[in-house]
Amino acid sequence: MHRREFIKTTALTGAICLTPSFLNASSTPTLKEPLAVYKLSWKFDLSHHSANACALWVPLPSDINGFQRLIELGDSTEAETHFESDHNRYAARTFYAHWDKSAQSKTLDLSMTLALRDRQCDFRPKRICPETLVHAREFLAPSAHIPTDGAVAKVAKIIVGGEKNPLKKARKIYDWIVANSYRDESVQGCGVGSPNAMLSQLEQDGRMGGKCLDMSALCVALMRASNIPAREVMGIRIGASRLSPAFGAGEDITKAQHCKVEFFIPNMGWIPCDPADITKLVLKEGIEKNSPRAMELANKFFGFWENNWMALNHARDFDLYPANTQGSLDSFGYPYAEVDGEYLDPFDPKSFSYTIRSAKEA
Repeated sequence: MHRREFIKTTALTGAICLTPSFLNASSTPTLKEPLAVYKLSWKFDLSHHSANACALWVPLPSDINGFQRLIELGDSTEAETHFESDHNRYAARTFYAHWDKSAQSKTLDLSMTLALRDRQCDFRPKRICPETLVHAREFLAPSAHIPTDGAVAKVAKIIVGGEKNPLKKARKIYDWIVANSYRDESVQGCGVGSPNAMLSQLEQDGRMGGKCLDMSALCVALMRASNIPAREVMGIRIGASRLSPAFGAGEDITKAQHCKVEFFIPNMGWIPCDPADITKLVLKEGIEKNSPRAMELANKFFGFWENNWMALNHARDFDLYPANTQGSLDSFGYPYAEVDGEYLDPFDPKSFSYTIRSAKEA
């Protein structure tokens, strides 16, 4: 058993001068809400691939000042190679394990303790470190799955119009996505995250269906096209929500992945939002999108993350470390595994043989 202790704290206070890493994203804790502490257990079993070499990459939670801190991480495995690293383009924390084809037991158990508070932006000016400003601008660039030209640029210009204030531009984009999207339960996992596919459907059908990664990716693309640094944040719901059962999860969180968004305002830092969950609220509670309840929560979710969701990383279109056989990943919100270099489907946990469970401690 290998255990790594992190600094234990219940303050989770926000930083004023922000460093350029994801570990210090701007936020203000909602102090009236108690600290939520969760114990998580990840169990993987690839032993049925008895005659094959297996490699596994598991996304781990990131520390975010004022919102989330990983207090303790433990692992148990007989893998010939296993270690934690953040050696990738986005410094996404990863646990890696590799089993030789001769290994009889190909299991990995991860345990972690995580502390969270609500992340609520107060939209007040803050002093931002120069290196943070430079780093944030990296999230203006397009990537393989996040275009900023063509249809994205055209629609962004229509939404934003002549608005110059970056915060108001971000709010226009957020409101537009909430108004024009709906949750499509037939979509696998969190969706594919293709802004062009979403806009194509809108042009054809007059509305856009998808899940959280689809709407978050479109939000990010439109913001970047409007000169606002933005990024999707992959994560998992780990407990019940105070706001609605639609936003929560039970003890088995194996299929509770959910993607949110951060965008950057130069005198405020990184601001959280969730452009997708109102579509889930409308579907699960059977209410209208223009109902007072839906509109109130849509307003709340611009600048807010609840403390029952664990942020993993903002990695999209990047290379794993150590390098996998199948090449660059679109996103890293699910465990990724290969058997003799062949990709395993993470959307089928029974075939993949993994479970994730969560229990609230406080």
